[in-house]
Amino acid sequence: MNQFSEKKEEKLLNDAKAYLVQRWEPRPGHEPIVMVKGEGVHMWDAKGKKYLDFISQLYNVHIGMGNRVPIEAAKKQLDDLAYASPSYYNEPQIELAKKLAQITPDDLCQTFFGNSGTEANEVAIKLAQLYREAPKIISFWDAYHGSTYAMVSVGGSARNRQAKGLSIFEEFKHIASPYCYRCPYKKTYPECGLFCAEFLKYTIEKEGENTVAAFMAEPICSWAGQVVPPDGYWKRIREICDEKNILMIFDEVMTGFARTGKMFACEHWGVVPDVETYAKGITCGYVPLGACVINKKMADHFNEKGFPHSYTYSGHAVSCATALAVIDYYEKEKLADRAAKMGAYMMDELRGMMDRAAIIGDVRGLGLFMGVELVKDRDSKESLVPKELDKDEKKDPEKNPMQYFTDRVKENGLVLGSSWGTSILRMMPALIITKEQIDEGLQILEQTLTETMKKFNL
Repeated sequence: MNQFSEKKEEKLLNDAKAYLVQRWEPRPGHEPIVMVKGEGVHMWDAKGKKYLDFISQLYNVHIGMGNRVPIEAAKKQLDDLAYASPSYYNEPQIELAKKLAQITPDDLCQTFFGNSGTEANEVAIKLAQLYREAPKIISFWDAYHGSTYAMVSVGGSARNRQAKGLSIFEEFKHIASPYCYRCPYKKTYPECGLFCAEFLKYTIEKEGENTVAAFMAEPICSWAGQVVPPDGYWKRIREICDEKNILMIFDEVMTGFARTGKMFACEHWGVVPDVETYAKGITCGYVPLGACVINKKMADHFNEKGFPHSYTYSGHAVSCATALAVIDYYEKEKLADRAAKMGAYMMDELRGMMDRAAIIGDVRGLGLFMGVELVKDRDSKESLVPKELDKDEKKDPEKNPMQYFTDRVKENGLVLGSSWGTSILRMMPALIITKEQIDEGLQILEQTLTETMKKFNL
């Protein structure tokens, strides 16, 4: 059978429906892409249609697809040592832990490896609870930290938490993210005095300081819509955590490894957490890997007490060897600097697009980690998703302008991300993207925005 053909796509789709558990909510009549090839910032479906990928697959293929550096590193390690029990150490595992201690901020110094961001975050909260001998974790509403029971509970996403029959751990509490564009407290920065940060202190006190292990958050809250906090926010959060003697955990699964124009996003604010978690960009999707890094004080504690936790594939030799090659590639190609430069260009172009596309309400982000919020009216900030639509109607592209846009932009050859139930677009292209490819993607974006405005008289 040819690499590309409608017949091949039809067979694969039928087999997928028959043999795979379907993700998220079903959408009658909608067929996902069957991807068969990837190269650089482009991908091809089974029919041979080419797409420009503006979200790096799942925000993780920072170095593009088909890069020989991680491929050759993985092949070499498979020849040398494919697997070692977690009861033993292996050389790539040790070397990667050492490398992370060298490149992470301040005294973050010891690493526990898993297979994903979800597992890294599970490790982080378990370490925090054991270290503090306290059960509660505070995090943001509208956040995502993974899909296991604990991570659904920590994450504040309604989409994940409100499914009928799902069990939620009540030890995990939430506060609002610093979403200045839609402040839930109806305040304005800087006159607000960082009220949203102060609410963490209030929450800790009401829950009981001795019952709270940690505050956990992404430095830029992606699920809520690429929420970049205002100046001073993370500094104040760090102060509150220190005042109340609770741990500060940064989930840098999405923001880590050069994505925001720094190797790690926390560097933008000069704030060092007690724990950081990584995945996605650590191997760029070539093989699975997650990592949880802790500071010296916690490391000393667990060196004495031990950590009752393990995975069969923890510190997998092939994954760790691949990560070492990927990190070396970041450094040699100066991809953090490149992300800062390309991101600034892309943000400027998007802000210029606001003059021509009235439904763009806000553009925000750092480096190549950005969000565009679409609105019916800039003054009222009314979402592009009609309030009166029920759950099923929101899936209908003839009734929901946002659904029409997301379908149509893909038909036009551009792959974007979106925040479920909102009219927020996520754009996180590979860090190797060129100015010409950015221009190509933004042209498709503007064309599709124009089509959407015309169809719905916006």
